[in-house]
Amino acid sequence: MGGKPAGPIDRQGHEPEDWERLADAINAALGKKGLQTTDEHRRAIESLPNYRDLAYYERWASATEKLLVEKGLLTKIEIDERAADLHRRWENA
Repeated sequence: MGGKPAGPIDRQGHEPEDWERLADAINAALGKKGLQTTDEHRRAIESLPNYRDLAYYERWASATEKLLVEKGLLTKIEIDERAADLHRRWENA
């Protein structure tokens, strides 16, 4: 975090799950639309209180949610409702 020693890195291959691909796509789209910068996203990731407990894309998703709420683009309730809808759809697919 922030240039501090992080310990060993697991270099084994990992096939991204659908939600991880979605987190990456949302992040890219927000950047392309000028709604978030890399520096803003990094700051949001590093300020997560549970940073060390989260996996890579869990950090991305949490930081993106934090930025969307901070900027007033969405509310936490709107994000939670949409996430619940996606979860229901994926369970029934």
